[in-house]
Amino acid sequence: MEERNDLKSIIAGLVIIIGGVVAILIDLFWLKTDRSIWISIGCSLLASGIVILAQVLLIEDRKENPLEKWGLEKIYETRAEKNQESDPELDKAKVQIDAVAFVLKAFRSRSTKKVEKVLKRGVNIRILTMNPDENNLFLKQREVEEQETNGQILNSIIQLVRWANQLNSRNYAGKVLVKGYKCMTLDFYWRVDDEIYIGPYWYHYGSQQTITYKFKKGKKGFDIYSEYFEDLWGDVENTVRLTKENGNG
Repeated sequence: MEERNDLKSIIAGLVIIIGGVVAILIDLFWLKTDRSIWISIGCSLLASGIVILAQVLLIEDRKENPLEKWGLEKIYETRAEKNQESDPELDKAKVQIDAVAFVLKAFRSRSTKKVEKVLKRGVNIRILTMNPDENNLFLKQREVEEQETNGQILNSIIQLVRWANQLNSRNYAGKVLVKGYKCMTLDFYWRVDDEIYIGPYWYHYGSQQTITYKFKKGKKGFDIYSEYFEDLWGDVENTVRLTKENGNG
């Protein structure tokens, strides 16, 4: 965004300078006014254009836009709004799809065909969800926070794992790998290649009704979150594999 504004300022400065030169030449070789009115106007335009260019090109202490530094590209009022934009692009994934989520129920119901397309191309999908252990106190607490009936999230996670195992049984080039984590609720995380979406889980709000942020690759926010996911995925003490061993990873 800042680079675009700089380019616009440079173009404006050059246009003003050219206008000033033209005004001076017109007065010198064509109008030849007694008081050199157009020469005065041209000199004023030249000075203005030079000042604009000097501000853009020579002033070094410009404030860096924090949004540009962190790569925050968009804010969605709800996760559902984010899904409407990102899910249709799912089958374009070329490298990886990673997620930290609970059950992905709506996603599974509407995007299985697209998931199969990317699996056929060899793209692996890694999903971190809560460990569906009946003694997992964090899971039980989340059911309270989302005002779900007892066992609802647990059963939905079991269905998620079954869904992944069914896809893996078709022997596509890519696999759906699901791990369960044992700690308190992690933030929502969704990565498709060069885009990452992050959002919280709020008390007494369903996951689809919470704010979500989009970060782009090559910036600080993307780097921090992607590294954090890799650390979580590789944490053998905090995670347990849930999908069958016929997948890799």
